[in-house]
Amino acid sequence: MKYEELSKEVSYALRHAPWEYELEMDEEGWVSIDAIYNMPE
Repeated sequence: MKYEELSKEVSYALRHAPWEYELEMDEEGWVSIDAIYNMPE
């Protein structure tokens, strides 16, 4: 995957649909880097 595609995918996941990527945000809206690194493709 190219960096631009990866950037868009991560941005979409964090901004619009964290539940689709099984990302859990804390009370302040942060996601662990491990969760992002292990996102399903």
